[in-house]
Amino acid sequence: MNTQDIHLQLSLAQGNLILEALAERPFKQVFELIGSLNSQAAQAFSAEAEEHDLGKFILNAPQLRLILEVLGELPYNRVNRLLHSMHQQIQKATAGD
Repeated sequence: MNTQDIHLQLSLAQGNLILEALAERPFKQVFELIGSLNSQAAQAFSAEAEEHDLGKFILNAPQLRLILEVLGELPYNRVNRLLHSMHQQIQKATAGD
């Protein structure tokens, strides 16, 4: 694990929203991140998982920047809760640094 890794708890619904936003970008730009998110989701969620269930995801700084960039291109009302949750988690994680 890299010290620059960012650990986030995301619901299945939040992960799906991130994937939806990434899908709007050229494949070459997002395929590695989509693969990583799908792999982590497969480990975090069972087949019976529900939309609100949380899973742990590990991102590096460039991946987080790309996610924030693509979420910024979606309508605010669709992403505001997700961005607020991510912001709180990052602040809590960096408060101990």
